[in-house]
Amino acid sequence: MISHLKLKTIRTLNEHISIEVDQNGFEFIILKHKKFDAAFSLHGAHLIHFQAKQAAPLIYLSKTAVYAPKKAIRGGVPICWPWFGSNTESKQKGLASHGFARNSEWTLSSFNSTDLGIDIEFSLETSQSTKAIWPHDFNLTLKASLTDHVELTLITENTGETPFHYSGALHTYLHIADQRQCSVQGLANDYTDSLQSNQAKQSAQPLHIGHPIDSIYAVNDGAIVVKDDAYQRTISVSNEGNDSVVVWNPWVEGAKAFADMPDDGYQTMLCIESAITADPGHLVAPGESHRLKTVIK
Repeated sequence: MISHLKLKTIRTLNEHISIEVDQNGFEFIILKHKKFDAAFSLHGAHLIHFQAKQAAPLIYLSKTAVYAPKKAIRGGVPICWPWFGSNTESKQKGLASHGFARNSEWTLSSFNSTDLGIDIEFSLETSQSTKAIWPHDFNLTLKASLTDHVELTLITENTGETPFHYSGALHTYLHIADQRQCSVQGLANDYTDSLQSNQAKQSAQPLHIGHPIDSIYAVNDGAIVVKDDAYQRTISVSNEGNDSVVVWNPWVEGAKAFADMPDDGYQTMLCIESAITADPGHLVAPGESHRLKTVIK
């Protein structure tokens, strides 16, 4: 929920959509529909809230998240792009993990609302500042289709004359009631554990989160299903265009180490990410594009 944010409306776009600002001038797109409430930050084209009517929030947002330039928002669906984690080049240059898209100011490029839901798009293009970090020409578009569920599509277009590789993720933080009453089904059998020197393992089904986890799973055939017993609901996550699924929870010590997450924040969140993690990433030729997608129900 975003009730902890003190927002003021600066522009109404239609009966369902408004632009609001916090005390520091941070801009948010607020969506109020008969089927749901939702919010995006223009900083990172970041979905920070989605809640269907008469239901618990679907997306986790830290109550102590920091809203500031060049700072990633803790929670929601950060866009990791054009690299995931830290690759060799970013380490050599001392660049931040997960790329620059989640810390960039995006443009609201289109929106349409009906009785069925809201479609909205955000865009990010090559600039001098992006070229200083990553020397490629691109158009990046986030298409969001919101009804009683969330559908996010990240489109990477190569507008230059040379091919490039990219990796990244739709880094979804799911909101759950209680980790102790939660399980995950539908993950692929094969995965690597980033907390244990990337050792290849075989997964047990269903997965119960009772410890820190940062694992990269192979692509699965069907939907991943989170059984959230305390809320008496299941959450379905379906992905396209990815080469892996990342499951992450920082657990007790990890949450305590984050200034922008409450110490108990790990108990009500679980990241299941549509990701491209294999080196060197997905190849996009000049004039072509690639779609990375997640659907959360």
